[in-house]
Amino acid sequence: MTVIADARTAARRLGDHPQDHGWRELYRLFAYGLEREAPELTEAVATLCKARSECSSTHLLTLLGIAVKEVTGDGFATLIEPSAPATQRLGALEATLRDRGEQIAGILTMRQNSFTAARRFMVVQVLLGAYFRIPPTPPVNFADLGTGLGILPRQLNSRALFERYSGELRWAGRKPAFQAVPLNARFGVERGPRPDLRWVRACYGATDYYRRLFQELELSRRVHEVEQAQVTYEEFDILDYQELIRFVSHREINVVNLSYVLYEIDAERRSRIIEVLRENLRPPGIIIVTEPVAELTKPGCTVSLYDESRADPQRLCTVSDGHFRGDVQPLEDYASFASRYPISFAM
Repeated sequence: MTVIADARTAARRLGDHPQDHGWRELYRLFAYGLEREAPELTEAVATLCKARSECSSTHLLTLLGIAVKEVTGDGFATLIEPSAPATQRLGALEATLRDRGEQIAGILTMRQNSFTAARRFMVVQVLLGAYFRIPPTPPVNFADLGTGLGILPRQLNSRALFERYSGELRWAGRKPAFQAVPLNARFGVERGPRPDLRWVRACYGATDYYRRLFQELELSRRVHEVEQAQVTYEEFDILDYQELIRFVSHREINVVNLSYVLYEIDAERRSRIIEVLRENLRPPGIIIVTEPVAELTKPGCTVSLYDESRADPQRLCTVSDGHFRGDVQPLEDYASFASRYPISFAM
């Protein structure tokens, strides 16, 4: 398949997502335009695919959508108004890509989809709390790769936030108990330039649903434990494998989190990142990978864990909502994990 055909397929799948929180109509418009070989859109996608060849088609389209939203401002609403004729909206999109192309290109070259959610630390807290609960345990040097705004490593061990959100994330109908992780050092890594709050806000959809989520993120940042947490941030591209090796070796990292990161990268590079980490992490060499179901085309996410105990990933659970509300359901390796590292429940 050509890059345009790949993008068209990805746009169609994103547009078929059963939930609509402000992006679906734009993805449908992308698919409509690519099917009709709209010149400005086709050129923008082809140029983007060439400039960001490391990215998956899904990530490229979400990033293009964010860039369009950023440059159109209040006019974005007209692009996603489903009652307006698609031909009319496509014309407006073509004009935007033509007139604001340089600004859009700058965003696409420099930025990532840096959506940062307030609750994604929850499953990481539960799994690591269980893993390191029984002594003797090594001190945990934790790195959040692709950290976005950098809030997740700050949120770990915040009992206040955990108690605030845990009642809305049920593990087979039960509420997990808070269990602290023996953190020695925390790190956040992001491809430069690290996003600020304004860019993260741009990555949210333009709906009341997303406005509430963003308010939740802002409130979470102001929790005392989160503000006071000591986190070291580094800027580099995790696809620079030598730099990644240098980082995990120098910082003696033994636990890594990748939350909604690998789906943004092409499949071959995803595998290589995992290989590099597994070859260079200190024991016990934990990697937690949280990925959207079907690359953002269906609700929810899956959580897998790598460690020294086996070569392949342990598929632990799904979360029904990618914003970490709803239900956590066990996958095929959950029972084995829980038998070795029991998870405590409050009720």
